[in-house]
Amino acid sequence: TALPLQSLDVLADRASPLAALLATTGDGLLVGVAAAAGAAVLQHLADHKEERGGLLLGEVYASECAVAGSRVVHVTQAVAAEDCFGTGVSLRMSSAVWEAARRRLRPREMIVGWYHSHPDLGAFFSWTDRQTQRSFFPHAYSVGCVVDPLRYESQWFVGANCVPPAQVCYGLADGAAPIHGGAPTTSTLWTK
Repeated sequence: TALPLQSLDVLADRASPLAALLATTGDGLLVGVAAAAGAAVLQHLADHKEERGGLLLGEVYASECAVAGSRVVHVTQAVAAEDCFGTGVSLRMSSAVWEAARRRLRPREMIVGWYHSHPDLGAFFSWTDRQTQRSFFPHAYSVGCVVDPLRYESQWFVGANCVPPAQVCYGLADGAAPIHGGAPTTSTLWTK
């Protein structure tokens, strides 16, 4: 089946705050995080000394509706991996999270990436994280987020090369301005 990619014109027609931000964003991917999705991630990861994670669902806006033309990812939902094994430095999620994510997909949404924690280690992608990103999330719209819930840091990565997105905008609500905006580097924007 075809991916539910949407035209950038659709984003502009909705008068989304992401459309306004896209006009000021150069090359690269703009990542918008819905307030509810961000809260779900933080709640799942908060105050745990072992790694946890899950999948991110959202909408993708692309020029010419082509994967390579992906310009905006709007993360709308987070699906926690309930069946997983984590230690202070590793995480193994079962395949059940993929089925749970598929059941939660709404029209125009797709699995856009993943998130996991690095408790008290800082927000960075390890060699293993980079391998996971390349294997499961290699597309131009694929995002990976790592959160250190104890240091209140987060960092985002895009595609197979695990590069930072052009911009990350947190706390989006339908028809509202973003609560937070920020650079793609390690940030302290995701706080409790």
